[in-house]
Amino acid sequence: MSSKKTPRYKTIADQLINAILGNQYPIGSALPAEGQLCEKLDASRHTIREALRILEEAGLITRRQGSGSEVIANTPPVRYRQTVDTIEGLLQYGQRTRLTLVAVRERPLTNVVIAARFRLALGTTCIEQLALRSERVGARDGPTTPFALTTIHLPPQPPKRRDKLIKPETALSTMLTALDARTIGRIEQTFEAVALNAAEAAQLQVKKGVPALRADRTYFDREGRPILVAISLHRADRFKYSMVLRHEGAESVSGTASLDRLAKSRRGR
Repeated sequence: MSSKKTPRYKTIADQLINAILGNQYPIGSALPAEGQLCEKLDASRHTIREALRILEEAGLITRRQGSGSEVIANTPPVRYRQTVDTIEGLLQYGQRTRLTLVAVRERPLTNVVIAARFRLALGTTCIEQLALRSERVGARDGPTTPFALTTIHLPPQPPKRRDKLIKPETALSTMLTALDARTIGRIEQTFEAVALNAAEAAQLQVKKGVPALRADRTYFDREGRPILVAISLHRADRFKYSMVLRHEGAESVSGTASLDRLAKSRRGR
């Protein structure tokens, strides 16, 4: 059985990456123009553009129309890609990464939106945990720089559980026990692009004002009660989020064959 051939644009991307890592194109220098690369590498303009897209997504170059491609780094940053299409998938994402507690406190609710999600009155004392998410040590070569800053809000708890949730040694492990696929009924989430303020940027080791992806998630139990709100800020240069969309009613099957069967069943109605 023959092995699958590597696409030409990926081969060219690897060549250019090796040239950058080998300091053939130092930081601040320009790569050859697209036309020059086409001639030098005997490739079409489309192939060259796809190769340059890979370098840009890797954080090695920046591309500007009419100005060519400038080398901005010689070490590809670690990127974390989260691919989710189920509650179980989202919870596994949490297990594959490391969550480090920054701070934990109790304080009265002053945020109208959080209060509404919990269906609580403003001023109700709730628990707030601040944590950094990074890749687990050894997951990949390279630094374990945090790629997300998460603020976790919890409603009032029974006394024993409350004590564990505000104790730094047990805060995160106790919180995570609530995020069990067997007890979660649904998760509501929204995403938006934001600019990091000074405090957020300092935690994520970037400059104030850089772009980030904000993910707001509210977790409900199987009776529909809100049990946790998590607001995460993801570094745009180290994180990607992707999801799979399926036809309604096709959750138990996947792939083209399942969609074909679904289409046929609808035509037969």
